[in-house]
Amino acid sequence: MTLRTFSFQSQTTCTSVNVRGRLKHSWLENEVLNKTPEIVVTLRHEVGWPELQRFPADADQALALAAKVEFGFSPVRLVDQCAPLTTLPEDQRLAIRQAVHAAYLGCFDAHSAAQCLRDAANHTKAALLALLDEWNKPDVAISDTELQMRWRGVLREAEHLRVALDALPKGIVLP
Repeated sequence: MTLRTFSFQSQTTCTSVNVRGRLKHSWLENEVLNKTPEIVVTLRHEVGWPELQRFPADADQALALAAKVEFGFSPVRLVDQCAPLTTLPEDQRLAIRQAVHAAYLGCFDAHSAAQCLRDAANHTKAALLALLDEWNKPDVAISDTELQMRWRGVLREAEHLRVALDALPKGIVLP
C-alpha cells in the first residue's frame, strides 16, 4: 500500500522525521554502510575512527525512535494545529483525534514497523559492541581477520536497520 504523507511537521513529528533521516542517511549510509572491512582495518591501524565509539548510542536512538513510531508519524496532532479545527469544542476535537489516529493505524502498521525497527536496532547495537570488543584491544592483540569478520556482521545488521528506517514514513501519514 502506498502511504500518502503530508509535509506539515509539528515539533514531535519533526523530531521523529529528523531522527529517522539522520539515522538512515547521515549515520548508516554516510558513516557505516560505505566502509568496507579493509577500510575499517586501515582506520583502526593508521588514522583512527573516534566516531565509531558513539555508534552504539546511534543504535539507541533508533530504539528510542521505535518507541515513538505510533504517534511520531500520526496526523492526530494536526487536529490541534489546523485553524478550522482549533475552534471546535474539546469533546469534538477528541472524537476527531481518535478517528484520525484509528484511520492512520488502519493504513500504516505502526506496531509492526516499530517492532522491526526495534529488532534491527538491537541486532545492530550487538554487532557494534562485538566489533568494539576487538577494536579496543591493544595493537598487538588485535586480529585483522576478526576485525573484518565483525565489521561484516555490522554491515549485515546495519543494512537491516536501514531497511527498517526506510520503511518508516517520511512525514505525517494521512489516511
